[in-house]
Amino acid sequence: MSILDRFRLDGRTAILTGVGPGVGEHVAKAYAELGANVVISARSQDRLDRIAAEINAGDGGRAVAVQADAGKAEDLKKLVDAAHDAFGPVHVVFNNAAGGIVYGKDGKGIWDNDDAVWEQAMQLNLMATWRLAELTTDDMQAHGKGSIISVESCGGFTPIPPAIAYGVSKAALLFLVRELAKALAPHTRVNCLCVGSMSPDGKEADIHKGLGLAERNAIKRFGAADEAVGAAILLASDASSYTTGSTIFTEGGRVGTIA
Repeated sequence: MSILDRFRLDGRTAILTGVGPGVGEHVAKAYAELGANVVISARSQDRLDRIAAEINAGDGGRAVAVQADAGKAEDLKKLVDAAHDAFGPVHVVFNNAAGGIVYGKDGKGIWDNDDAVWEQAMQLNLMATWRLAELTTDDMQAHGKGSIISVESCGGFTPIPPAIAYGVSKAALLFLVRELAKALAPHTRVNCLCVGSMSPDGKEADIHKGLGLAERNAIKRFGAADEAVGAAILLASDASSYTTGSTIFTEGGRVGTIA
């Protein structure tokens, strides 16, 4: 086997949440190109249908689109059932859905984090990883090649007020991943992929203007969404077979070099 073969995902089934025109779309297409069958989910069916059609027009793995809210337990059960029906046992889970971030634009600063924001942050950013791990653990224990990847944020390492609920939930995700890595070994590896200030095309989005996000990292620019793909492939594949409970950073050096 060549070293590049260790990155292949032939015959594996991958579930991806939060699949939109950014990191989720690029990772779904990369997994399919490397041979995986992908079950993609988000709350927008039109977007999912487009991405699935583009994947299915290619020569790699197949795609099934399932409209689902990753913050709802019943939707995650529907998602796993759809994966079983379409492709069989699940091998990879890529937790990309996120929410619960506020920008303080209502004038209350950190108090914009009301109960509804806290609930959304904890359900999407934390509990979805827990629930999908529980729903797929039998599959992964049976085939012994499970990989759960949860998308982390710089906000889980450094405070980003006023988005306190988001930051706290992402910090909790770090420890949940470590707990799951210990509990589910050796049949399932569980890791974080920390992405920084990224957009589909590498340009600063309107909602980020004025926050100085690009200036906070070493590379001094926004990342393009496809710049997280290599790390996502690594963590899903046998190329990282001895890696669990860890975090790979694709954030331009923001966490490691912040002043």
